[in-house]
Amino acid sequence: MLTSDKILGIVYLLPTVAGFLGNCILLFLNSFNVLIAQKTISKNLIIIHLAFSNAMVLLFRGIPTTTRLWRVKCLLDEAGIRIITFMQALTRSLSLCSTCLLSVFQAVTISPKNSIWAQLKMRTPKSIITCILLCWIFNLLLVVILLQYYESPKNRTGNKYGCNTGYRSVDFNNKNHVKLLIIICVYDVWFVCLMTFSSAHMVSILYRHKKHVNYIHSNSLSTKISPETRATQAILLLVGIYVLFNIFSPIFVLCMFYFKYTKTWVIHTSAFLSLWYPAVSPFVLISTDNQIPRNHAH
Repeated sequence: MLTSDKILGIVYLLPTVAGFLGNCILLFLNSFNVLIAQKTISKNLIIIHLAFSNAMVLLFRGIPTTTRLWRVKCLLDEAGIRIITFMQALTRSLSLCSTCLLSVFQAVTISPKNSIWAQLKMRTPKSIITCILLCWIFNLLLVVILLQYYESPKNRTGNKYGCNTGYRSVDFNNKNHVKLLIIICVYDVWFVCLMTFSSAHMVSILYRHKKHVNYIHSNSLSTKISPETRATQAILLLVGIYVLFNIFSPIFVLCMFYFKYTKTWVIHTSAFLSLWYPAVSPFVLISTDNQIPRNHAH
């Protein structure tokens, strides 16, 4: 008979497996496009980095949580648990950076040539690799700083408990935990603000463009949407999904802080919602990016 923990483990495993396979497919398709479509290489590089980051998020967050719920015997020592914790923090940060970078890149790409972004528009494609490298350097340094405030809990290696990795409750009486939360919140708010600004800029451009060409299509039967518009809509949807699935985590943290208690269902709900963005994002990009089937058809 399935226990509640085993059922919850299956619930965690479903988006983890589906999202990991989706990100692998997205990674392969865009890697293929880099070899045959030189004009879209900049955007493809960002999507490759995003797909890789999301796949690693699911691997290092979803699998440890599932194995712990299923009471799988822990085979990791203290160093192994710290490595898992390091990779969880790093991959989550890289996923956020990649989403923000994709949003800003698309906002600059669709900006008019006579706008203030014109000079930046010419330089952006050449600086994508540099930006990705800076993301890695910045996040590696950040995670090293975060680990200074991380305190490893005593691990239990029996069959009953499994490895003590993944999501854990926060002790608000612990100054290190509070400092950790403050750093993470400031980091998240900074990149979410950048994504919000770039998304608002893209919406403004799309709205003006629609008004400008509305008279051209008023007497036309064609309703075809341009590739740039489709790509912009996909990225706007991607940013919206990220905000939707991650906005509840700080709310749950504030509730725990205010009421001075931690409930298991709050931790699991926050953890489960955080897995859905990396699980859903590859399917959004695959379904809305018409470059993939066209390039493969050629």
